[in-house]
Parts: sequence; C-alpha cells; structure tokens
Amino acid sequence: MQILFLMADGFEETEFVTPFDYFQRAGFQVALASVSGNLTVSGAHGLKIQADFALSGIDAAKFDAVLLPGGGPGVKNLKASADVEKIVCDFNDQDKWIFAICAAPLVLSKAGILVDRKVTCFPGCESELVCNEFSEERVVVDGNIVTSRGAGSAEEFAFGCIAQLGGRDLAEKIRHQVVAR
Repeated sequence: MQILFLMADGFEETEFVTPFDYFQRAGFQVALASVSGNLTVSGAHGLKIQADFALSGIDAAKFDAVLLPGGGPGVKNLKASADVEKIVCDFNDQDKWIFAICAAPLVLSKAGILVDRKVTCFPGCESELVCNEFSEERVVVDGNIVTSRGAGSAEEFAFGCIAQLGGRDLAEKIRHQVVAR
C-alpha cells in the first residue's frame, strides 16, 4: 500500500504523527507531499517535518490512498490548493481511499465529493460541510472516505484506516503492538 500524506503549514501534529507511525507499523509505504512546495513543513504547534517532495507535478496514480491531516491553518492552506482539490477529486473518481481528520473534511466538501456521504469532522466545522449526513461518531467510513473528529480521535482514525486498507486483523495486530485501548 502506498499512502500519500498532503502536508500544509499549520497541520495538527497528532493527526499526522499517529497515522504516519501506525501505517508504517502496518507495513504501508507513506510519502509526504508538501502543498506549498517548501520541503520543510511546520505544524500548528511548532513541529517541523521534512516532506519527501513537492505536491505539484507528482504522479498521484502510484498511490492507493491519500490522507489529509487537520489543523485550522493547515486546512486553510489545503483548501487554497488547486493541486489538493484535483488529487482529492481524482482519488474519489477512481474509488481510491481518502482519509480526512479534524477540519480536513472541509477540503473534501469544497471539492464537492461529500454531497452523498455520511461524514464527521471537528466540532463546530459541520456548519461548513456540504454532505448528505453529519455524524458525531469519532470515525465514520462511507464508501472510500474515512473521516474523524480531531486529535483526540487520531488513534481510532488510524486503526479505522488500517482496517480498510489491510483488514481488521492487521488493525488489531497494530493495536496490540502499541498497547492501545
């Protein structure tokens, strides 16, 4: 499995680090794409990460899934990127997995791919969502889209994504490795 993380300045660190770590433990290949083109991407709380490459011009066809971490400033930057919207729409058209946490479902909403979906997001962002059904569940799976509430649900989100990509047994294996609840 090849998973593309879309990284923008202002990302919420926990919503990036937890899925990144757990996906790697699951044996998935994770690549970090910088939305701005600057390979150093700064989190909302000061963590700086090194992206693998700039988003513009990548071959998204080689990836099986895309993940959008939340964080208010990060989501604002994701929403402002035409490249992000194109990738999200292309992945949806191809029924590839799309994972979005916290306020990041707003990016999917802006792209118009949630109109017939059940989704969740960070409390207070739901008024901006254009979707079929909003849920307060911590993790929601609808078709090829997995959404989650925020930093506090990042671990459940990661396990939910792993279960979709590699099965429940793999998710449980990782859960036991990290002594998760």
